[in-house]
Amino acid sequence: MGRNRAFGKIQEDRKKTSFFKILADEDLSSEAMRFNPQKFWRGSVCKNIPHKVILKVVWGRSWKVKLSKFMGSYLMEKNGWEKFLYDNKLGDREFLTFTNEGNNCLTVNIFEKNCKEILQPQRTTTTVIASSSSKDVKKEEMSCVIAESTGRGAKRKNKRAEEEEERKKSKKMKKKAGNNVYGASSSSSAATFSLTIKQSHLLVLIIPNDFAKMHMPKKTAKLIIHDPKGKSWKVVYFCSNKTKIFSSGWRILARDYGLAVGDVCTFRLIKPKEMVLQVSHASP
Repeated sequence: MGRNRAFGKIQEDRKKTSFFKILADEDLSSEAMRFNPQKFWRGSVCKNIPHKVILKVVWGRSWKVKLSKFMGSYLMEKNGWEKFLYDNKLGDREFLTFTNEGNNCLTVNIFEKNCKEILQPQRTTTTVIASSSSKDVKKEEMSCVIAESTGRGAKRKNKRAEEEEERKKSKKMKKKAGNNVYGASSSSSAATFSLTIKQSHLLVLIIPNDFAKMHMPKKTAKLIIHDPKGKSWKVVYFCSNKTKIFSSGWRILARDYGLAVGDVCTFRLIKPKEMVLQVSHASP
């Protein structure tokens, strides 16, 4: 009797273990994003937990990522994980599945937020990953500029002109802010925006797109937010083509402020990377 290959393939696939991740609007380098479920490895064909894994996508490219123990489970180390996200231009709420193929290899299937699977390399030219480390939270400029050789000189000049214009705006902003940094009253020309807190805002805060384009940094950066009395918090401002949010550090600020659904928050920009937050709490 001949062997049924399709049946054999189904039996083989049933032995494989899988887990998924959704790249939501938060710090993509956080422990939650790099977490590997413990049950995934316990149920896998591996006899021992590997020190590193190979993440392989459907078009054949692969990345080596180290694993480390974390609270009884395992984390993918940050540098390798960020390299994988950057090379695949990820960070816009994609859905990822990880399937253990054996030999320390995980096949990664990537689906866009519209549920369409990505089957070839992305052609987006710029992606920025936000780092969650409290000591080295710095803006990471990871850009790939595609330019014709005849136009490179002109583009460099335009970039220098834009940077010079940005410096002039920063100086003007500092002069307008003056010494009244934390007070409730300020110059009427100070940039502000207000919003009413929703449940999702207690985790991450989405910045109005128009305000972000005009006044916020052009790339992911670390901001300082003060309350009117002078206390301050450090918050990561994560910036991508479609999303501008406060991510790492925002939940701590929201807890310390006692924010709740229905509160009205007003943000006033006092320096290019500093803001004052005033809160009008909703009635109980």
